[in-house]
Amino acid sequence: MLIPLALALSVTTAHPVDSPTLTENPLYKTGKMAKVKCREKPLSSMNRPQARKYIKALNDCLNKAWRAQLKKVGLPLTDADLGFIDKRKNHCGSKWEASVAGMYCHRDFGYVILLDRNLLEYPHTLFIFQLVGHEYGHHIQKTMGLIEAYSYYPTGGKRETQELTRRLELQATCLSGVFLGSAFASLGRPASDVAELRQIIRSSGDEYWKGHDHGRGKNQETWFMRGFESRNPKSCNTWTSKPGKVA
Repeated sequence: MLIPLALALSVTTAHPVDSPTLTENPLYKTGKMAKVKCREKPLSSMNRPQARKYIKALNDCLNKAWRAQLKKVGLPLTDADLGFIDKRKNHCGSKWEASVAGMYCHRDFGYVILLDRNLLEYPHTLFIFQLVGHEYGHHIQKTMGLIEAYSYYPTGGKRETQELTRRLELQATCLSGVFLGSAFASLGRPASDVAELRQIIRSSGDEYWKGHDHGRGKNQETWFMRGFESRNPKSCNTWTSKPGKVA
């Protein structure tokens, strides 16, 4: 998912990032996320009605988990709005790219999931779970002011803009790992499902697409596992990492 970056009015470098909202956000002080119980709804191949119920239940669980997380620092959370489409179309003023399975719209405080064959053909994997967690990660970024700080951060050209966008996207991937790490024990799934998901993430990197805005597969996997293993948003501070870690 790609959130447009505002045109810069001055020139600087994307790294090191010197915005306190990005690098010292209160989100990083919320500590480890408590284990949460999530029940997966039945989901069979190419069944859109089941997929909607599955994702709605997952969204409810995300709302509950992240509301409790932000409450630790005295911050409220508005539930994320959720929508579905069956084929690609422009959304939130942006073109829906072929590689995109979900998109968050900061204006609407919500996200849309594309229920196409690519997503629904193999529903037994944890990919849908991780995808929804990633889009919800953008909702947390919006709530905490990270998206606005990113949008108005000055960059010195396309390469720096892409690097800043990768920092945003990799943080959302890490936050999806925080949630999945907190919910995994309640799913009754084997550890091999996480290994399978890691392979899927590695195979979804920028090296397989035209864009350079989400990070290489190896880096996506690394940031996801940082969140999954720590269950702590502090581990998702991509803004202070060296460029190679967010390439």
